[in-house]
Amino acid sequence: MSSKVASQTQERIRLYLGTGCGKTTATFGIVMRAVSTSKNVTLVFFDKLEQNSSEGRALRILADETEPGLGRLEVHYTGVNRLGAGPGGSFRLYSSPNGILPEDTDAAKEGLNFVRQALERKDEIVICDELLDIGRVGIISWDEIRPVIESRQDPTVLVMTGRRAPDWLMEQATTISSTVQLRHHGRAIEGLDC
Repeated sequence: MSSKVASQTQERIRLYLGTGCGKTTATFGIVMRAVSTSKNVTLVFFDKLEQNSSEGRALRILADETEPGLGRLEVHYTGVNRLGAGPGGSFRLYSSPNGILPEDTDAAKEGLNFVRQALERKDEIVICDELLDIGRVGIISWDEIRPVIESRQDPTVLVMTGRRAPDWLMEQATTISSTVQLRHHGRAIEGLDC
């Protein structure tokens, strides 16, 4: 096997992109598979809090589980609570007249620090849910995010979700999947969509 083929098969950075449902849901599948096969996983949410996510309780139970043979799961909620409480569940930072608040930036930096620590530990899988949108809308700059991403070393697979990724990250990614919303029933359903 040539070194070029070997480098192509080594998973390093995986992106789940698009406007459709399923990006975060795909990462939950990764969590289940990885923990079930004794891998250590860190999951950092950049857009929600445990109390407003249907999966929060189940992830906490899995993170507390110490059964032999299971990997370790760390889950961090940064406090960037973008999920709207009103009808339609809109994303506050995309439409709020207040725009990006200092506490949003502070919380995003806290989340980025959790990612940095997981990469330093060389957890097998580090998932950054909605980090791409945090960078895209400017809550924290790509200049702050990029060095953390580029500090990834084998065997860690870095997984990121969001609507789009910058060109430099698209070039570095070893796997890119996209969701496209062809139809949506109208609003998020607890336990199914959120």
